[in-house]
Amino acid sequence: MRILFDARSVRTTTGAYIFTGLTSAWRHDGRVSEILAAVPPALDTSWMPAHVTPVVLPARGGWLRHVLVSLTRAADRGRADVIFCANGTGPRDGRAVLYFQDLFHFSYRNATLPLRTQMLETARATWRTMTASHSGLGIAVSRAIAEEAKQGVRNLPILEIPNGVDVESIRWSGEDDVVYVAGGTGPRKSEETAVRAWARLGHRPPSATLEIGGVEPPARRHALQQLVADLHLDHRVRVHGALPRQAYLERMARARVTVSCSLLESFGLPVAEALAMGAPVLCSDLPAHRELLARAGAGGSFPAGDDAALAMLLRRALVGDAPARLMSAPLGWDWNTRGRQHIDAYQTYLHD
Repeated sequence: MRILFDARSVRTTTGAYIFTGLTSAWRHDGRVSEILAAVPPALDTSWMPAHVTPVVLPARGGWLRHVLVSLTRAADRGRADVIFCANGTGPRDGRAVLYFQDLFHFSYRNATLPLRTQMLETARATWRTMTASHSGLGIAVSRAIAEEAKQGVRNLPILEIPNGVDVESIRWSGEDDVVYVAGGTGPRKSEETAVRAWARLGHRPPSATLEIGGVEPPARRHALQQLVADLHLDHRVRVHGALPRQAYLERMARARVTVSCSLLESFGLPVAEALAMGAPVLCSDLPAHRELLARAGAGGSFPAGDDAALAMLLRRALVGDAPARLMSAPLGWDWNTRGRQHIDAYQTYLHD
């Protein structure tokens, strides 16, 4: 089996994580003979693993030409059996696997966005509707996004295969007197919920601090720091931007508890990573988070945006009543398992 990965999405951290995880898993599956990556001319491919062969697409044309013409031609030249479309949008081709890993692709109408972005997402949604019956398969990373995808596309088999989770050999120690908040890019991460909850705590252990990581872009980070100052929490709260992956995992492992306040998630990778390393986890009560907590049988949740409820849970965690955690890495959450599940699905559903 030859697989062409549409690698336009690897310009994001999550996109690169999925690309590396899946292609590494495919490499170890004896049914896969070659992995190609369709890349735009400006994309730096020096970081790509040696087992992936970059295929540079023509510079001319925009997104529509990319999915309408360029991907299919690249697949034909590379004799690909699978066209893996990581952004959930692909060509009219029975080899296409639409990978649904971003709820934003279905919820953008409820967001405040520039007109150009709204128009682009509308065009993508229309294209998905038109081409779904010509694609081979849809794969969703959670039940939540599978349900959304089934409403947005018709006549396409959609399977649920979660993302793989790779925390290497890192295990939770909880040795730092820190509550770690997994932040991110965009207001949906709602890091301010954690800051307001921290302000509600009142009495805390003298050395306890709140650390918020990954807050981007800088304007959001500055706004959050201003909230910290307004609540007179400067000496108890630290706000950071994006961290290298190893540093991010190690900070989560050393914290007493990890928190995610996100308002919208398709899968909830930070929650999955914290659970996998055995950390105590508190997260917003989203469908994707509920699914992860149920699969793990660990962690605790609070209503999204409810800083009072989060404050109550943090108060308990800081005096030793933390949510249940996993004692060992969960079976079947690794990328090799997920990669095998993908190949099984391709063999079952894709057109000859």
